[in-house]
Amino acid sequence: MSPRYYFISGIIVVVLTIIISWWEQKTSVKEFFFVFCRVVILMFILLCMVVGFSELLVYLDIAQDGFVIKRDEFIIQREGVK
Repeated sequence: MSPRYYFISGIIVVVLTIIISWWEQKTSVKEFFFVFCRVVILMFILLCMVVGFSELLVYLDIAQDGFVIKRDEFIIQREGVK
């Protein structure tokens, strides 16, 4: 994976941490760190859910590996309709 994606993910985590800390009015470094940990854990859970969903679609033969919908079948169906 490109370093650009890690950089963007880091920025998202920091921005969400700042927004949630401001929203909950956390001022100490310890409270800020706990908010940061929650954001990282929730991002990890979200990533696992997306990967799990994509694996489920592959298992059900709805999508190919890499979360790509099978284009060939849809192209054949559209050509048959004409």
